[in-house]
Amino acid sequence: MKFFRSHILFFSFVIYFGSNFCAQAQTDSLAIAKQEINQDNLGNVTDKFQEYFFQALSQRGIENYEKAISALKKCAEIQPDNVAVFYELGKNYKALEEFDLAEKNLNKALSEKKGNIDILTELYDVYYLTQNYTKAIEVATKLSKYNIDYYEDLANLYVRVEDYQKALAALDYIDAREGESDYRDALRGKIFAENPDKSLEENYLLEQLEKNPSATNSYLALMYFYATQNKLEKTYQIAEKLLEKYPDSKEAHYALYKKYLAEYKDDEAVKSMKTVLESDLGLTMKKEVVKDFVQLVNQKPKYEQDLIESLDKQLANGENNADLAEFYKGRDNNKAIQNLEKVVKQNPNDFASAKDLMLLYLQEKMPSKSILLAEEYMASYPSQPILYLVTGVANNTLGNFGKAEENLLMGVDFLIDNPQMESDFYQQLAIAYQGLGKPKEAEKFQQKFEQLKKTL
Repeated sequence: MKFFRSHILFFSFVIYFGSNFCAQAQTDSLAIAKQEINQDNLGNVTDKFQEYFFQALSQRGIENYEKAISALKKCAEIQPDNVAVFYELGKNYKALEEFDLAEKNLNKALSEKKGNIDILTELYDVYYLTQNYTKAIEVATKLSKYNIDYYEDLANLYVRVEDYQKALAALDYIDAREGESDYRDALRGKIFAENPDKSLEENYLLEQLEKNPSATNSYLALMYFYATQNKLEKTYQIAEKLLEKYPDSKEAHYALYKKYLAEYKDDEAVKSMKTVLESDLGLTMKKEVVKDFVQLVNQKPKYEQDLIESLDKQLANGENNADLAEFYKGRDNNKAIQNLEKVVKQNPNDFASAKDLMLLYLQEKMPSKSILLAEEYMASYPSQPILYLVTGVANNTLGNFGKAEENLLMGVDFLIDNPQMESDFYQQLAIAYQGLGKPKEAEKFQQKFEQLKKTL
């Protein structure tokens, strides 16, 4: 019994010390080890065992895993049943991607130290890395008793083995204790998107509504689901339930406007769409409303002023997106610019919106802003010819013909199978050379422009 206790004491130290060892230099680590461990708490562990064991820790600290394993095998010759040796062997074999040996040694350690978190964590990594998701689930379930974050791991693992019900249950468990998160919401969305059986999502949303009939979001999620499945009658039924619970609910009009459009009750549909756009509905659903509103206006222009009023309110409230800008383009370019400026600020990687904004700056006679924006994007998109064309046009407008020539000649080299843009480059080069007092060059590019234009 005394011998067994000494192993437990020694193993406890190794778990503590091993987790911090890699951050120390080799000599410092060995010095600390010798200070921390003495014969009193090592019991029957021999000096030779200590020497090999700390040599193994030292070699692992500098990522010499083969040498660490060699030293640990010498430890095993001295003490064949030492748990710490099995644990360290498992870690080193895992680092070398010799996963069968890693699993074998970690399981040996676990048989002596059942439920040990450190051993379970290493074993979990082995099973995950080898895509043995069934065993990974078994280990993650044990670890989840100590750390709730493992429920997110469990959800991902259940998705991989296509056990979607358990994946959703794991996500709900952690949500109930730590609150909702964007990551878990996205994972639910992934589960529903990957599963061709849409009844999974429907049943889940119905259960959520039954559990919490006071939550407006539960009604909205169901309405949105039924709308995307084109089950409009069910969409209306959920909206009616929401209105029963909250008679003044603006969100319910998300379903009602669809019903009115289907029944050709355009006036009622417009009122409901305006109500929805004034609500706290999510951006995705509002964008859908705007799209339907624009489609109605295109068919029946008499509702254009209603749409503009609603969009004006969205702009005033800070709501902005590319859809709103798209509607305003050609109708009110200044408002389109305001929307696009906010879109680009929020998402600098949205190159399409940035390009639209540059062109609108040119159209609305703001060439300096075009240049600044185009030059900003050249750092990330150096081979996009539109950026050089924009700066060329803008510099020609400002009378900076030398800069225009430089930009245009650089950009035309990036053109590939785009005759329309190529003709624009030639036209602008003709303008630049005319401004530089080079009539022969200007004539050459003017002729190129006219010849290419005939083929378009």
